[in-house]
Amino acid sequence: MLLPLLASAWLAVVDSYWATLAYPVGLGLAVWLGGWAAERWYLRRGRVWKPIGVEGGIFGMFGLLLSFTLVASGAAVKARDATVHAEASSISGLYRQSQLYPPALRARVRAYLLASLRDQLAHPTPNAAECLRLVHRADSLNRAFDTSLLVHLAGAPTDRPVVEQLLALAATKNTNYFALLYTFRERTPRTILVALVVLSLGMCLMIGFMNRFQDYPNPLIPIVFVATVAVLVTTIRDLDNPGRGVVTPDYDDLTNVAAVIHQGP
Repeated sequence: MLLPLLASAWLAVVDSYWATLAYPVGLGLAVWLGGWAAERWYLRRGRVWKPIGVEGGIFGMFGLLLSFTLVASGAAVKARDATVHAEASSISGLYRQSQLYPPALRARVRAYLLASLRDQLAHPTPNAAECLRLVHRADSLNRAFDTSLLVHLAGAPTDRPVVEQLLALAATKNTNYFALLYTFRERTPRTILVALVVLSLGMCLMIGFMNRFQDYPNPLIPIVFVATVAVLVTTIRDLDNPGRGVVTPDYDDLTNVAAVIHQGP
């Protein structure tokens, strides 16, 4: 019971707009703290700090983790768009095939597809709760559609091959739709995000510390590093949350298919 609550609280923090503002501020404070530590424990006491040779490796590991996470988030966006295109293609194929069916079946397919697309396009960027409601709504539509097909089959037993083909095409459409809904709930693992935040704060601490030992400490390098890390991590958070982020799925294909179906043959 505690783990789901902690997971929900974690997502609430990560997805909040306050986190977007607090994160770069935290990085800046870490830089200042590093400089203060150098001043307090070294410079005031006349002590000299010398690099031990692993600083570059630490920054390299952080860069690898950051680039890996960014690439993975970008790949998830491409996979999400590909799923939308696959769903639009399966809906289009089902609608085209239905033009060969008897008029009664053709009307049932059209009504079913329009209802399904209306629900989906009304919630283009659902959160976790909306995804669950959409799944239940899709199940209800599918059960009603299956019931109507059974009613049709009872009155026209010779249409069984057509109905079986129709069910197979509808199953493909639903597979793509449910896969798309799942992508809205799929997130970067919490351990990776925690590691990014902790390591970035540590990097800023090191930069503030080492920069203080320069003959003429320049604030430009810490500022550039803080800005770069803040932008990249915020980009990862945006790509990771299509429900609230700037980057959202491209629904043009589904919108066009819905318009074609609405207009009719």
